[in-house]
Amino acid sequence: MQAAKDSFYIALRDRLVTVDPQRTMTLDGATRPAIAVAENEPPNAGPPQCDAFYLHWGNVRPVQPAVSTLMAGDCAIAYRTRGTDANASLDRGRALAALDNDLLAICAPPQTAKNDYSTGTPVPLGSTIFWTAPSLSGLVNAGPYIGREAAVTVFFYPEVNQP
Repeated sequence: MQAAKDSFYIALRDRLVTVDPQRTMTLDGATRPAIAVAENEPPNAGPPQCDAFYLHWGNVRPVQPAVSTLMAGDCAIAYRTRGTDANASLDRGRALAALDNDLLAICAPPQTAKNDYSTGTPVPLGSTIFWTAPSLSGLVNAGPYIGREAAVTVFFYPEVNQP
């Protein structure tokens, strides 16, 4: 399962660099694309940053009817903004729309090769993961921020441990 989660994250991260290279975040003094896997961040990382995407993994289950080993994993992608300071935060809706557009762009096409990233160098596993189009929630208004959460289901075949 870890390879599927890593492959999904890496695909979205690499696509974000292409779609919107200016969308970055700084964590632990390092600037990187503005996408993070919440479970991989240090507990003292502080609150989620604005204008960044945070992946939260949820339930993983076999696809029904269980005629194969195909699995489905729920991923919530949360993001928020407070607009730009230059406009006294009056452009929050436009900033959220830009985040929505970036998310839709990085989720297409809805597939990528599954790789093992445990050694740092990607090792192809010979299969593909694929996912549903993001389902965007309604607006979450928690002043001074607005944001939303997108639901995506990622499908994959589990890794088989080789002796």
